[in-house]
Amino acid sequence: MNTHTVFARRNFIAGLLAALAFLPLPHTGRAAEIKVELQPRRTWDFPKVGVKFNNEFSGARLNGVEQTGDHEFTLTINPENRPINTSPWYAFQVGAAEKQTVSLKFHLTYRGTAALPKLSHDGVNWTRLDTNAWMLAGTNRVAKLTIGPRPLWVFAHEPFGLKPLNAWMDAKAKLPFARGKIIGESIEHRPLRQFTLGETANANFVFIIGRQHPPEITGTIGLMSFVDTIAGDSQLARNFRKQFQTVVIPLVNPDGVEHGHWRSTLGGLDSNRDWAKFTQPEPRATSRAISALAKSPGARAFLFVDFHSTGEDVFYTQKDDEPTFPKDFTKQWMAAIRARFPDYKFKRDAGHNVSQPTSKHWAWTTLGCPGITYEFGYNTDRALVRKISAGAAEEMMKLLLKEAGASAGK
Repeated sequence: MNTHTVFARRNFIAGLLAALAFLPLPHTGRAAEIKVELQPRRTWDFPKVGVKFNNEFSGARLNGVEQTGDHEFTLTINPENRPINTSPWYAFQVGAAEKQTVSLKFHLTYRGTAALPKLSHDGVNWTRLDTNAWMLAGTNRVAKLTIGPRPLWVFAHEPFGLKPLNAWMDAKAKLPFARGKIIGESIEHRPLRQFTLGETANANFVFIIGRQHPPEITGTIGLMSFVDTIAGDSQLARNFRKQFQTVVIPLVNPDGVEHGHWRSTLGGLDSNRDWAKFTQPEPRATSRAISALAKSPGARAFLFVDFHSTGEDVFYTQKDDEPTFPKDFTKQWMAAIRARFPDYKFKRDAGHNVSQPTSKHWAWTTLGCPGITYEFGYNTDRALVRKISAGAAEEMMKLLLKEAGASAGK
């Protein structure tokens, strides 16, 4: 066996193992409830130039590939429905029989801007495409990539899908002070998972949810760091768990994550605009689980946080003159984060989507506590996301412990 054959086989095996990490679950949804365009899962083969594309794995979208030149290809990326938020999410794998440079045009059928691609050969370690290889051609973006027998993953955002999130939830649910449960299921029968962190019978609650919008990877990273800090071994975290129960529902839209949706559930609705009518099973189950705990004997909700991503780092909150319990918590929390990280630039918007049926508005009006949407920028450095979120969790715990102590002393 010659050296070329050995390397080819090794590359094939490496590509196969990486692909297995992203394999989609079987499609078992209730067909009548699916109101979106499902992307095709397939391989596009161009044998004359020895190039193949595929999207046969969990997450993001690729709706079509057309060869438009010797080494030029146009990639069609459709949203799952329209109108929709302009947050294009794409992902695919590309390889070639022989090393070559290809030109890939990203054709969006709905307005938006394709994100600078993240690249990986193993599905684990990711780098950004050099900006010099990311060109503007009319209204489309074109990427210049060198490809070969070793498959290359090309993603709008590095993947953080069902498999790693479920593994993280499994680990948290096994902690000695944690309790896990299933609170419902998605349209495609994926479980909606909840776990609670606490070493107390006190019914003081903090509620944390995430991933209503599939592409919002930094929101998931922030949520995990926030919760890891509460679950940590610091004296502050141990004291907090003796006074508070933290209820976490980290994956509200698992079907959207699986199918690579820009925004929606399989039912074709933005779940974060469905917190009044609750037509979709995912926000309905989430709200019911939270409400049941908040209405339990002696219960008091202190805080609700919904983690997201957007173009910048921002907190969407209520206005300071609007009544909440604890009083002035949001203002104090923002000040504590700014004091702790004076060089970290973030915004607070107390008037964002006040008329929309969002989770934060539902939490404030239903639970009486601050309802906050915590957004990290799509391109915020991941290490910074983890650092800031951990610090925000610590400042939150300090403030709420003080509030609980004051209340207990009355």
